[in-house]
Amino acid sequence: MSVSLQFQNLRIEGSSRAGDASWFRIHPPGLAFDVGRGSLALAGAKEIFLTHGHLDHSLGLPFVLSLKKMQGDGATRVFCPAGTVDGLRRLIEAAESLEQVAYRYELEALDPGDQVSVGRDLSVEAFATDHIVPSLGFHLVRVRRQLKDRFRQRPAAELAALRETGIEIEDLNPELWVTYCGDTGPGVFELEPRLFESTVLMLECTFFDEESRLRGQQFKHLHLSDLAARAQQFRNRDLVLHHASWRYDEMAIRAAVARELGGLAPRVHLMMD
Repeated sequence: MSVSLQFQNLRIEGSSRAGDASWFRIHPPGLAFDVGRGSLALAGAKEIFLTHGHLDHSLGLPFVLSLKKMQGDGATRVFCPAGTVDGLRRLIEAAESLEQVAYRYELEALDPGDQVSVGRDLSVEAFATDHIVPSLGFHLVRVRRQLKDRFRQRPAAELAALRETGIEIEDLNPELWVTYCGDTGPGVFELEPRLFESTVLMLECTFFDEESRLRGQQFKHLHLSDLAARAQQFRNRDLVLHHASWRYDEMAIRAAVARELGGLAPRVHLMMD
C-alpha cells in the first residue's frame, strides 16, 4: 500500500515504516529514493538513489530490476553510498543467478557533494547523513530560468535567434526543491544545514514517546524532540515525516506533532501506510 502527497506541481508517492519498508517516487522527474522491499510503482523509475544498505530500504532493488527486465526497459541507473556498492552488487548478482537472467543496470557510488543530472534543469546532489552504516541524503535541485532584465521586452523570434548564437539570455537560479534524508540521527542538522532551506523536506522521524528517546540515540534515528529543539530553524514550505515506528498509529503521531512542534505543526505532513 502506498500514499501520495501533492505539493503544487510536485507529487510524492510512497510508503514508509521503520524496519518494514521505505520507498518513494518523486514526480517529476519520476526517480526513486530508496526501494523498500520492492513495489510495482517503482518499475518506471529510470534512476534509483539508495540512501544506505539496510534491507528495509534496499532489499527490493533486484525485484525492481527484474520487473524492468521483463518490461524490456533500458538500463536503470542506481546510485548509492560508496561503502554499499560491493554488497549491492552481490545481492543483484545472486538474484540474477536465481532467475538465470542478466539485469540491465549501472551501479555507481556517490560521495557527499556529487551531482547527477536527472533531466532538464533537474539534478540530484548527495550529502552526508548521520547513521550507523554508510549513508547519504539527496537534494533534488531545480534550476529556475528567468529572462535577464535587458531581454524582457524583446519579441520571441528575437530571443530564439539570440539563443541560437549562444548568447545567455536567462539567469539560472538553482533551488533545493526536495530534500530526502533517509535514516539519520540528529547529526545531519550540523552535517547539512542547507536542508532547512529546501522547499519540501522529507525527514525521517522514528520515535515519538519519551520512553524511546534512548533508542533513537542508540540506533541513530530521529526522535520528535530532535525536531522540536530546532523548530524555529525549519524554513521549509512543507515538512514530510516518514519512517515512523509501527508502535505509533497516525492519530498518536498527529497528536504528538501538534503538542510538540507548535507553529511548525501546520506545515507537517505524514508519509506512512
